[in-house]
Amino acid sequence: MAFLYNLVQKSASPGSDSTAMWVAFTIFLSYLVGDPLLHQSIGYDILNSTTIYAIWAAYDVVTLLFIAFISAKKTVENLPAKIYIIIGFSVNIFLFLGMYVDLQYGKYIGAWWFWHIYSIGVNLSDIMMIIALVLNKDFLGFAKCYKWILKNKTLSQSRCI
Repeated sequence: MAFLYNLVQKSASPGSDSTAMWVAFTIFLSYLVGDPLLHQSIGYDILNSTTIYAIWAAYDVVTLLFIAFISAKKTVENLPAKIYIIIGFSVNIFLFLGMYVDLQYGKYIGAWWFWHIYSIGVNLSDIMMIIALVLNKDFLGFAKCYKWILKNKTLSQSRCI
């Protein structure tokens, strides 16, 4: 959805920056490759394995690296969606790894509080990334917080010297 929006926006103003469109396309491809229905259509039931969460975490790590490469020349001021994508994928990676460890090594049989955190957390971070790619605005203040952290970090380093 965010890719199509960015594609239409790019075609409406051909001279505009296309970084958000390529980031959205990368996310689209990542989610397409990790889609359980696609895997099932080629004869592999990916949901039958507890390693699915480790696979999804690996997909997200690779996607995050591709996005870092694509948006390397863009700052958070130019592309506020960048910080939201980094935060969203980081949350997803940790939640996927948490679910993998829980299912692989945990002793819980039924649902418990972490499963609810996982369900809500993954969906909220995905929605946040979609909104960030569509709006490309700092709607939650993450970019502002990031700038503040960088500013205070450089101030504290200059005091030590």
